Amino acid sequence: MDCPNCKIPLNQEYRCLTCDFDVNDAPWVIIKKVYAPNELIIKSVLESYGIPVKIASKEVAQMPVSIGPLAEVKIAVPESEADTALELLEELSEDS
Repeated sequence: MDCPNCKIPLNQEYRCLTCDFDVNDAPWVIIKKVYAPNELIIKSVLESYGIPVKIASKEVAQMPVSIGPLAEVKIAVPESEADTALELLEELSEDS
């Protein structure tokens, strides 16, 4: 992923060494809600294109639930990468 300010590649921690932009401090948006194990596939695809991904779920280890809202997994990406991520996921779903 490139820095939205400087347009140079970010380092491994998604921080710009020139202007100190940190993608973790930028706004993130939820682009998709899925069920396990689909989040692992989506995360892998997006990260392979250099898009950082955060996964959020309500799963509790003591009470694993695999149906309904408690099993839902939310996939978030930086707001600046949301359109690109959605396009990649659309291409992925068209190919399958």
